[in-house]
Amino acid sequence: MTGDELVAAFEAGTLGADEFPHARHVRVAAALARRYGASEGLERLIAGIRGLATRAGRSDAYHVTITRAWFELIASVENPAEHEELFDKTLLERYYSPERLAAGRQRWLEPDLRPLRLPAPDPRPIDLTFALRRIPTAVAVLATRVERTVHATTVSSIASVSRRPPLVSVCLASGSRTLELLRRADAFTLSVLASGQDDIAARFADRDRPVGAAQFADTPHHMSPFGPVLDGAAVRLGCELNTQFDCGDHHIVIGAIRSADATADLHPLLQHDGVYRGSAVLDS
Repeated sequence: MTGDELVAAFEAGTLGADEFPHARHVRVAAALARRYGASEGLERLIAGIRGLATRAGRSDAYHVTITRAWFELIASVENPAEHEELFDKTLLERYYSPERLAAGRQRWLEPDLRPLRLPAPDPRPIDLTFALRRIPTAVAVLATRVERTVHATTVSSIASVSRRPPLVSVCLASGSRTLELLRRADAFTLSVLASGQDDIAARFADRDRPVGAAQFADTPHHMSPFGPVLDGAAVRLGCELNTQFDCGDHHIVIGAIRSADATADLHPLLQHDGVYRGSAVLDS
């Protein structure tokens, strides 16, 4: 469909909602602004979008602020195709807070984050800390051994990757001593802690903990072919390094499970909302 045909169909009301994706919205808004000017072009865009919403049985879906904000951004440039950000449906999040947009459904509201102009500001960084803290995760101590050197750290990012072959993943900070030694050892253990082993989790998460074998002082453990294993853990895995790759500020480590043991009557220790909790507590 040519540009003229698209605009004609839009104004005639012969397009369905599924025939008006965002890319066509950009094309139509730009064409209306060029053909009729900003004021009349916006009026025609509003009428067309209201018609689309009504024909789709969703007349209440029309949003005053979103429609006008998009039009102002699109109409401000000669060739929208040269501004790829206009084809990003989340673009308005760089100008408006969610609360501001929600309040602008029935009336026009100016943006509260940035003025409506191009080039667009960089996307706001997403902070997932609060959301991810609400997801309970198992707490484990990952340990490894290279010759006479041993090292361990608390992790809470364990995930089953595959049953056949048995693979497990865990995330380690890029540049960490644990990652360096694990690569050299080519093997590691995961001791998934049991409810009540909060002190052990805190110990191996402490940046000021002793190095080497001193980390394990007063912590019952034994040596396996894959590294140190903590006694009393709910689950104990011995792994060979399968692969590892850089991902953001961490490395994802995939281990091929070579030994696995679990104690049926032990509840695993979980981390939830920044606090160590027994799984039985969350169930209650």
